[in-house]
Amino acid sequence: MNMAVQEKNTEELILAAASKVFTKKGFAATRTEDIAAEAGINRALLHYYYRDKQSIFNIIFEARFKEFFKGLFVIFEADNLTLFDRIRRIIDHEISSLIKHPDLARFVIMEIAQDPGRLVEYGQKLGINPRLLIATFEKEVALAAEQGIIRQVSGRQLLISIMSLCVYPFVARPIIQTLMQVEDSGFEKMMELRKQEAFDLIANSIKK
Repeated sequence: MNMAVQEKNTEELILAAASKVFTKKGFAATRTEDIAAEAGINRALLHYYYRDKQSIFNIIFEARFKEFFKGLFVIFEADNLTLFDRIRRIIDHEISSLIKHPDLARFVIMEIAQDPGRLVEYGQKLGINPRLLIATFEKEVALAAEQGIIRQVSGRQLLISIMSLCVYPFVARPIIQTLMQVEDSGFEKMMELRKQEAFDLIANSIKK
């Protein structure tokens, strides 16, 4: 194995370990020695690749944020969708992303809760204004109500309902799996079915 490949593998090992530790403990409680121990390396080697835990965190958080939110923002910005198509795509994207990265919800939510400004900051890095997209969605919902397509409903409340139906099962995954006695594969199947269930719940609640 050449040196470049070895270094890339070590970097990926550190980032994977850091992601696991950050998700479990949060940024504030994580120490670089925790990450080194999870990666199975010494702290000196970790610092050879990364200066401190903040630099590691920035890489991981930005990658996770981009993966989850960029696809979501693309759906919000698409101008060739009906409101119901947009809702279906939002639901599909959120649940598919969380099936792929089960700890993503807890990781992103926990860290944004500690520093809400990160949501706008990282959105701007992607060239996106999250607040503007939400305002645009609110206008679309209001227009659909004016046109008699849906009943009068708050765009903000609708968006909260969509997000809650998609994200909550992943945040509460350990509880759901314990109470419903399902393994990881069974939970994933439930979440695939939930895409349609969530859409039906939302669509039926706003239809006039």
